[in-house]
Amino acid sequence: MSEILFITREPFAIQGNSRPALHIMPDAVYALVVTDPSLDFEENRAEPGYGTLLYKAPASSDSSDEETTGQTTLHRFAFTRKDLRSTCTEAPVVLKLLEIAKKLKAHVLSDYGALYFRDENGLVNVTEDAQAKSYIMGDKGTRYALTPDGALADPASLPAYLAENDFSFLPETQAEPRAEQPQHSEKPEKPQANSHAPAAPDYCKGMGTLKCSLFSRAYQKNVQLSINAYYAWCLSFLSGINCGYQDFPEQMLRYPIYPSTSNEDIAFLNAYCTRNPDDPFISACLALRTMRLERQ
Repeated sequence: MSEILFITREPFAIQGNSRPALHIMPDAVYALVVTDPSLDFEENRAEPGYGTLLYKAPASSDSSDEETTGQTTLHRFAFTRKDLRSTCTEAPVVLKLLEIAKKLKAHVLSDYGALYFRDENGLVNVTEDAQAKSYIMGDKGTRYALTPDGALADPASLPAYLAENDFSFLPETQAEPRAEQPQHSEKPEKPQANSHAPAAPDYCKGMGTLKCSLFSRAYQKNVQLSINAYYAWCLSFLSGINCGYQDFPEQMLRYPIYPSTSNEDIAFLNAYCTRNPDDPFISACLALRTMRLERQ
């Protein structure tokens, strides 16, 4: 039986309800795809936002998740709410998995619990030492030590953990305000495909209220005037958020707007809008803000 490798935010199974688990969110994967030419994505229509991450690499030997065409090999990494996974354990692919995991602030584990890592020489190495994986990385890079049952080693760090990683908790793990719960039993409404992306608020005006499909259509047809108008609106919106966070510098975006970063931003907005055509454009802008905050 072939070995399976997992990219996961959680190295241990959490026992009890000591904290909500960290998950790899679709927007984080979209950010990888639009900034890495070797990656692509196939969405699972039955579970929007999830599917298969495709890695185009130089042709290698046979594997169940590979499709060789000419001089390249297409590796397929299944992306679910739990993790990203691969059945290929060849060194070049594992190195790519480690690169992806680093950007996602995650671990690469085998199906028997061993941790894959790069040693001081940059080579792939493996350890079964539980101490080596006894931590998780927060969305902003904070390292949180764990106990073997998945709880935070320092319980006092829970408020900071919850504040830093709000984006990476699945909706069902977040507590609902009890006062708002109806007293009668009703069938709950089906959640939106991208439930962490809010609808445009009533006070929002301009292009942010338009459907994402309009932006992706302009992008596909290369209508530069429209693309630039949407992007200008997005930058103005993000600048407005920065003004609101002047007393909280850690929540302010600080990255230079060069042609390269503009192209990357626009590609990210298009990737989000293509996968969420009915969301308001403001949701794509908020997703872009989250991606940039995680990377700065």
